[in-house]
Amino acid sequence: MFSSKEDKYIEEAAAVNVALFDKTGTLTEGNPRVDEVIPAHGFEEHFILEQAACVEKNSTHPLAHAVLKAAHYAKIAVQAAENLMTTIGLGVKGCVSGCTVGVGSVHMGGGEFSLPSPLKKNLKAIMERGATPLVVYHDNTPIGLLSVSDHVRPDAYGTIRDLKALQIKRIGILSGDHTQSVERVAKTVGSIETWNDLKPQDKLDIIGELRKSDPNSKIMFVGDGINDAPALAGADVGIAMGAKGTEVALETADVALMNDDIGKLPFLIKLGRRTVRTIKWNIVFGLAFNAIAVLVSGGGLLTPIMGAVVHNIGSVIVVLSSASIAVSQKNDQPA
Repeated sequence: MFSSKEDKYIEEAAAVNVALFDKTGTLTEGNPRVDEVIPAHGFEEHFILEQAACVEKNSTHPLAHAVLKAAHYAKIAVQAAENLMTTIGLGVKGCVSGCTVGVGSVHMGGGEFSLPSPLKKNLKAIMERGATPLVVYHDNTPIGLLSVSDHVRPDAYGTIRDLKALQIKRIGILSGDHTQSVERVAKTVGSIETWNDLKPQDKLDIIGELRKSDPNSKIMFVGDGINDAPALAGADVGIAMGAKGTEVALETADVALMNDDIGKLPFLIKLGRRTVRTIKWNIVFGLAFNAIAVLVSGGGLLTPIMGAVVHNIGSVIVVLSSASIAVSQKNDQPA
């Protein structure tokens, strides 16, 4: 289900009133596919895909997996690039056959104005349909585009609906992807807030701004990649996808979803709230019960033996109260 590094994060989850999500691999399935390869004039689709796959071969990013899968289906022999250098939030570069090849955001090469006119038109078309464009550079010259699409998780809509029912006052997506792609996912899962074109530090800054605007905010952030590590560390409760999440994300997060099931998030919050209520009730009951017992024994109505029995009765009631959390956990747990 989920694993917490410390028990205190279960209690922290009880106070969460802001829920923020990464997009790719978190609200989406994390199984993107390349649905179109668009070469620049003078280049072939096979060459574009081959160069991109060589650079992405050792990457753990979901988009890299899509590129490698497309190369596999195209029966392209992929040789790993040398001297790889990843720029978080932008893309990756490496040396392929003596040439520098880059794959990533259009911002890696200086923005849309760096693209030739035909590629610029295709870039806009890809973005308008909500897919993610990857630009392939060869010696710093854009030579083609890869259109990558992903599907929203089937349980994402229900998760957002349940979080709203729990009175989570702000729910949003923090993503490095472009506006149309992020807004498409936000609309699909329930018309939530969006922040797009973000670098890792930008995600952390937004969490800081939300906390500054409302000091009572308790922020939960859910992510899966290297880009999410700062936000996972900066949130009050950082939750990583346990199955497909990167090692950096898992190390940084406070809680890991063991099967990448975001449908467990509302349950985590309800469990935290039930735990906190039970702790408070146990404290109040224990103090009141013992105070009454002391007063009664002071009046001579309790013998020492009866006092010991009464004390143990109070302890048993507290234990049973705590055990009721397990019962509620079983009843509330989503199928």
